Amino acid sequence: MDDYTNKYKGEQVEVALFGGDYQDGVLTAYCLVEDVAHIELNGHILIPLQNIASLHCSSRCDAPEPDWPPRGLEDDEQQDN
Repeated sequence: MDDYTNKYKGEQVEVALFGGDYQDGVLTAYCLVEDVAHIELNGHILIPLQNIASLHCSSRCDAPEPDWPPRGLEDDEQQDN
């Protein structure tokens, strides 16, 4: 997973977890807990990266270029065509 933490810190995000559960909130940190990478939502919800199927920055959906989509996603879309 690419690390967009600094770019999206403080933004509203939606996290899809493996197994079909969802979590949403404000991205407040990216950290290591016992050598396992986690993201932190709302200053207190820790989610291990290994449990995350996808992360969507919902507050950036309407942002003008070049803020959204992240460059890596644009490159993937161009390769598919």
